Amino acid sequence: MSRGVNKVILIGYIGQPPNLQYTRNRKAVCEMRLATNETYTDEEGNEVTKTEWHDVVAWERLAEICDEHLQKGSRVYFEGKLQTREWTDQDGNQRYDTEVHARQVQFLDNKETAEETPSRDPSVT
Repeated sequence: MSRGVNKVILIGYIGQPPNLQYTRNRKAVCEMRLATNETYTDEEGNEVTKTEWHDVVAWERLAEICDEHLQKGSRVYFEGKLQTREWTDQDGNQRYDTEVHARQVQFLDNKETAEETPSRDPSVT
């Protein structure tokens, strides 16, 4: 019997500052929004860009590294797996969120871009 494969590879841009928090057990978790763009030509010959948003979650040391090195607008490569979690909203309705649980990250901004981008000040919201 073969096992399934759950692997996701995304290259995109961070849409808002990463959100690093710690669980009650002191495990770091970093939540990020990643935008990927697809460009195509429609039936009328117009170039159309479609943006897809992805929820990405990193854990433990990878979470801290993402928080230290990523900011809004950073170009990044994530490799991980899809995971769906179920929760109940305030009205008692079952809700589902599908997230990418990152296992690997590569920062794709070159040094010139990184130097031009202002460093993130945690005191600014």
